[in-house]
Amino acid sequence: MKIRLITGTCYIAVLLVFFLLKIFVSDLFFDALIYAFALIGTFEMTRAMGERITRAEKAVVFVFAAACIPACALCEEFLGGGVEAAAICFFAAAVALLSLLVARHEETTPENLGVAFLCAVYPTLLLSLLSLANHIGGSEALSEFAVNSDLAILFIFVISPFADSLAYVFGRFLKGRFPKKMAPVVSPNKTVVGGIGGLVGGLVGAAILYFVYNAVAGSFSDMAVWLPVYLLIGLLAAAATEFGDLVESCIKRKVDIKDMGRLMPGHGGILDRIDGTQFAAVVVYLAFIIVHAVA
Repeated sequence: MKIRLITGTCYIAVLLVFFLLKIFVSDLFFDALIYAFALIGTFEMTRAMGERITRAEKAVVFVFAAACIPACALCEEFLGGGVEAAAICFFAAAVALLSLLVARHEETTPENLGVAFLCAVYPTLLLSLLSLANHIGGSEALSEFAVNSDLAILFIFVISPFADSLAYVFGRFLKGRFPKKMAPVVSPNKTVVGGIGGLVGGLVGAAILYFVYNAVAGSFSDMAVWLPVYLLIGLLAAAATEFGDLVESCIKRKVDIKDMGRLMPGHGGILDRIDGTQFAAVVVYLAFIIVHAVA
């Protein structure tokens, strides 16, 4: 537990440093952290898959991971075309992987191509949406409330830990009374009451974020409108976090491993730490796009 606490504290410190660099220097500093997540996560995924993915397929997946986040971030920062850049990179990777059916016909099968596509989507393609969230601009209509990329990043990295923490607390102390499993085959330790705790954590985290963030950067005007918006995004991000946890649990069960890596003692690998965060990023990014479109 002590090692886990130290590792978790170091992780939070790294996030805080890069977030401050994002605020005071450039959004691209936080993209650098996302880029590290993508490269390390891709290494963990391809290693976990072992012989289920060929060397040629690994090379394509790594090239995609190396190109996608920088292309997405730089295009979004300077040209406003990050979505298109990510789509082009993924299309190029898809063509390259499919071409292996011809170029390396003997060793390439539909099964290992599917594994290669999984390694490209998880984590790099999902993290490209985190990079896009890192560049959401604040519209003039929402300037009073500071609904911008800073808030989006805070949502992602505040809600996920709150959801994880409350899910653990509810599951640990209430599983005796409510032992029903959420997904007994995929993750036997996760209970329904723990899942409910995660959703409560999302609501609590969103409420705290609303009052703290608006006290510093936003406004408490129209609280009757914005507090429910925060709570809804928090609830959805918490649900996405729990789904991400289940996805990773399923992947690890399929390849028969306990952790995706050893980079973070007590936690596992990078993917073990950001499994839910990746899916929370998708929800938060889409929610912010909708809010900006409606406002």
